[in-house]
Amino acid sequence: MINNKIPVAEDDRNLLDTLKYKLLRNKRYILYVGLITLVILLAGGILWSSGTQRLSANAVNMRVEPWYRGPEDAPITIDLFADFKCGICVEQERMAVQAANDFKGRIRLVYHHYPDAPLSEMIAEALEAAGEQGKFWEMHDRLIDNTQGDIYQVIQAAESFGLSVEEYTISKLVTEAENIGLDITQFTECLVSGRFIEKVRTAKQEAVSAGVEHASVFINGKEFRSIPATYDNFYATVTEELEKIGANGGDRE
Repeated sequence: MINNKIPVAEDDRNLLDTLKYKLLRNKRYILYVGLITLVILLAGGILWSSGTQRLSANAVNMRVEPWYRGPEDAPITIDLFADFKCGICVEQERMAVQAANDFKGRIRLVYHHYPDAPLSEMIAEALEAAGEQGKFWEMHDRLIDNTQGDIYQVIQAAESFGLSVEEYTISKLVTEAENIGLDITQFTECLVSGRFIEKVRTAKQEAVSAGVEHASVFINGKEFRSIPATYDNFYATVTEELEKIGANGGDRE
């Protein structure tokens, strides 16, 4: 008989139980915030008739410092408003990271938290915990790497087979923390204590105030939307933005 339960050491059981309780407790909060967000979007008049979001001036005045990668004077800024339970969002984040490699020195990535569920909040907290140890982007890239199963694929697989999504997600986070050489005791203590939860939630609310309606990616302040959402289209959009300002294109072979 196949055992579909994730192997968990006895010493980790308290960690799992604590984090699962925390996720259940936060579900009511997420529902409340979702309703408030809808009211803000409607009352604030930031639903664009064109169907494409643009960042307001508030995006550069956020109190919660985002995470950066790339030169400050880069001609292209790509803002990532991330929710790791959103498959399209994870795919677009991969595109953004690939573009930063193909357009070396011409792209600045800016990461913002935009979780829409307690599980997404915990993943955001894990990134902050990694950032506390100087490895935010290493953790970020591991979570979106689909060569070994990205975080969204792990969640989807657990849901498809009726397994514990919470346990599989926690296991993925701890495994990747180990892979990038984090102090696991410090990392898990951050998750259990909820030290970064208010930072994550405030970042989400500030993003809403800046005109962000859902988890998405912005290229120089304009939401990237493409059907199909392929890397070729993403690359072309970045190239077009560079051409507008007379900058060189990418180094893609």
